[in-house]
Amino acid sequence: MTLNSWQFLVLATSAVLVLPRLSGWPRVATALAVNLIFAWSYWGMAAMAVALGYIAAGYVCARVVRTRGGAALVLGLVALTTAFLYLRGYRLDGWTGPGAAPTLLAFTGISFLFFKMVHVVVDAASGSIDRVTLGSYLNYCLNFTTVLMGPIQRYQDFVAQENAPEAASLEDHVDAVNRVLRGLLKSFVLAPFIAPYVLAPGRPIESMGGGTLLLATYGFYVFLYLDFSGYCDTMIGIARLMGLRLPENFDLPFLSRNVSEYWLRVHRSLTLWLTDYIFTPVYLWALHSRGLRARVFLALAGSLMLTMFVAGVWHGTTPNFAVFGLVHGLALVAVRGYEQLMVRKLGRARFREITGMPGVRAAATALTYNFTSLAYTFFVLDLGESMRVFRRLAVALAGAS
Repeated sequence: MTLNSWQFLVLATSAVLVLPRLSGWPRVATALAVNLIFAWSYWGMAAMAVALGYIAAGYVCARVVRTRGGAALVLGLVALTTAFLYLRGYRLDGWTGPGAAPTLLAFTGISFLFFKMVHVVVDAASGSIDRVTLGSYLNYCLNFTTVLMGPIQRYQDFVAQENAPEAASLEDHVDAVNRVLRGLLKSFVLAPFIAPYVLAPGRPIESMGGGTLLLATYGFYVFLYLDFSGYCDTMIGIARLMGLRLPENFDLPFLSRNVSEYWLRVHRSLTLWLTDYIFTPVYLWALHSRGLRARVFLALAGSLMLTMFVAGVWHGTTPNFAVFGLVHGLALVAVRGYEQLMVRKLGRARFREITGMPGVRAAATALTYNFTSLAYTFFVLDLGESMRVFRRLAVALAGAS
């Protein structure tokens, strides 16, 4: 059931027309029926049974940790993470050999589901979530507007909106419909139009000219943005018509002036999740540890590298995704180190003044765009092909000079 199919049109239209008129358990039950139909269309019965079992395990963990404390939280997270690694298809031979095929039990959207479940379990243990009810929890995990590719909404926000859907004016409805259409245009017209020209596995790298290869590398970044942001626009618009307001995922990432700003503009809901559940606890632990207490920048750098490593391997099961994350981690460390150095030399006010100059902003934006485009090579190609791309670009650059 693709987003441009008549089946999805019927399902989404039914949800938009019916759900805003319901409340209480009828709304929860109807939403669950819609979500299960959508999930079944993607997963099939076998994978759906596995997904529901995994979701049920998360529900049990969330209920148990509210009363059993820290040990239960650790055991629950270990169990959910171990199951995720197996279901997702992480295998040692995928890192030491040609790569293992994903397990037959894998299902689309498991990475997003895993992060949502971890959020529920951790927040239930901390008391940030007062109550986890089965119906709302199932709809949160299976919500057809977020289950495949996000955005990663927080459980508290979802439940609040499910219990009291936001009223939408005529203008809101028009904006939502326009957003759906804009998203479909991005995903099914613009992205497919440029797809044949972008970097992809199997392309004849050595026979491509340097300029053509560089444009293909730039093009993949644009393609990925159009495809993913188009999906998010479509789902955010549909959710708004149902009375739900999903978090934004994109904010003109091409205008980012550094890698730190880039990660606040692209896949924003993932960045916020990583900040809350990986970076912040690790950084606080490092600052209170005996070895890193007096080495604040080292603690920051280590926390950033670990966070981006997790971001990388979360996206895929092969080494190139780890490199993708680590490259961004190194860039974030460099940005933070540069900022601290310049603030010490110039003062915060002067540094802010310089970075706000139009010429400096333009140069920084261009540099960031080039870096992020090249870093996406590790996202789309394995390590061998990625290195062939960089060697070919280096040869072309040397020849041009």
